[in-house]
Amino acid sequence: MEYIKFSGTNEKLFSREVVEKISPDLTLIVPETHNALVIFNGEMLQTLSKGRYKLSEIVDTTKTDALVEIIFVSKTAKLKLLWGTANKFTLFDPVLKKPYRVGMSGEFEVQVSDPRKCFLYLVGAEEVLTADALQDRLMARLVSVVGDALSDFVQKNNLRLDQIFSSRQRIAEEALKKVSAVFKQDYGIMVFSLNISNIVFDENDLMEQKTCPNCQTKLSLDANFCYNCGKRQGGEVVCKNCQYKNEAGAKYCSNCGQKI
Repeated sequence: MEYIKFSGTNEKLFSREVVEKISPDLTLIVPETHNALVIFNGEMLQTLSKGRYKLSEIVDTTKTDALVEIIFVSKTAKLKLLWGTANKFTLFDPVLKKPYRVGMSGEFEVQVSDPRKCFLYLVGAEEVLTADALQDRLMARLVSVVGDALSDFVQKNNLRLDQIFSSRQRIAEEALKKVSAVFKQDYGIMVFSLNISNIVFDENDLMEQKTCPNCQTKLSLDANFCYNCGKRQGGEVVCKNCQYKNEAGAKYCSNCGQKI
């Protein structure tokens, strides 16, 4: 008896086997770790779970010149892929009252949830769906969804430019929810994790801020008081002990050492 069976490793989401010789006795063996898609002359027929199947019960084996392909789809393999913004997102700082631009990058992890849908929309004629190819096909959609999630989060929480980096984990959690829903519906792919490992700003946007000398909070250039610690910004602080004029934010007098 002749067999068709998966002979690769469980490190790829898809692997394609072309049936070289069609015969009535040909048996397809699907391992527990995979599903199998049967394609007959370019038409997808069935999705098979683990087990043994007579090919003659699935396709017309009398047509010896037909093209039969078996796509083995991993049920357990997970791939970690990189993502990043080619163009920065534009957001609005509620303190500066100005827009600013931010770029992001990180990783996301995927697994096939719907073999048929994933094959139709992502694999097609590819012999093997590599991590790089999958990454390229998903990148633009992922960045778009992440951008929407970021914008919603910033507006909802009235987030300032200087709070973006410290909020990256919460932003990633919100983005993961939206990316998971979109990718499962559109591509038959489950997204297990998504992180933001790097954030970059335009230098010009960062230069439009000043730092509170008392608590190092980023402020708009025209701020008179720090919204974090309440300290007055700008001007001089006069020491009550010796009347020496110290720089704003000084905790001790530079002249006599008295605590201000």
